[in-house]
Amino acid sequence: MRVSSSQVYRQVTDSLMRNLAEIIRLNTQASSGKKINKPSDDAAGTARALAYKVAIDAGEQYAKNIGDASNAIGFAENTLGSVSSALVRAKELAVLAANGTQSAGSRAAISKEVGQLRDQLLALSNSRFGNGYVFSGFKTDVAAFDASFVYQGDAGTINVMVDRSVMIPRNVTGSEAFGYAPAAEAVVQLDAGRRAHYIPGAGTTVTVEIRAADDTTVLDSFQFDNAMQLTDLLSQALASNDTTRIAALMKPLDDAMGHVSDVRADLGARLNRLDDQGVRLEDTKLATQTALSGVEDADIVSTVSDIAKANTALQALQASSAKLLSQSLLDFLR
Repeated sequence: MRVSSSQVYRQVTDSLMRNLAEIIRLNTQASSGKKINKPSDDAAGTARALAYKVAIDAGEQYAKNIGDASNAIGFAENTLGSVSSALVRAKELAVLAANGTQSAGSRAAISKEVGQLRDQLLALSNSRFGNGYVFSGFKTDVAAFDASFVYQGDAGTINVMVDRSVMIPRNVTGSEAFGYAPAAEAVVQLDAGRRAHYIPGAGTTVTVEIRAADDTTVLDSFQFDNAMQLTDLLSQALASNDTTRIAALMKPLDDAMGHVSDVRADLGARLNRLDDQGVRLEDTKLATQTALSGVEDADIVSTVSDIAKANTALQALQASSAKLLSQSLLDFLR
């Protein structure tokens, strides 16, 4: 078959261009450290790399969410630690005041300290973390409780996403933290045959009825919704030297302390879960980064070796091409 000079030139040119393109591609890989520098380098690999990058970005956002949630929950847990201490002190004072050796004057003095504890509880209930009130539900721009100890927040639970389809609540509302809802009515025997009935109402409302020995006649009745109202009642009972009320408030104080401990335990469990999730995300991120590297990162040693081979091939091609073109020119001249 006869081969024309133009065919020879075109073949040589094509070969040179392919070799040069390969050298450019390899040099680009070496300089960037990536074997995929544009989608056309590896369409399937590009798709996998994109998926890995999306997963890594999402994991980093989940990690940030975990950090934010851990800080908020840790703050709430520490705050409730102070609430627990205040309630323990209030109970100690109630026990002290219930002692028959105490006088009306000493109980009035004790009432002042209980009043301070009540005010401390109110301040703790209105704690702020960052720019928001911690215990106000979704209404983070509103103090959780007003000066009358009435809850001003809502029942909103702020969930944070810590993994795909995994949400963890980062807050506890004021009603949940500072109030409790008895499962059923309870009765405690007081002195002189009187009984205290603790009757659960709507939400966290507890009505206390102090009944006579016949367990029917109601001698006194009062109610509370939260720890601040509870300690306020105790302070009033101390100031008025009402030993029956003081005795009747012992059980609610115990219940409130137990409830706060339960809430703190729940928050602690959330923190542990967030820690575990954070570790798992780090492991997942490392595995995904390894997979991404396998897809898009160039093997530098192999790439440099390929460049050397391509250069050698190009030099050989240039030499053979020069000889071939020279012969073709001579043939043409003959």
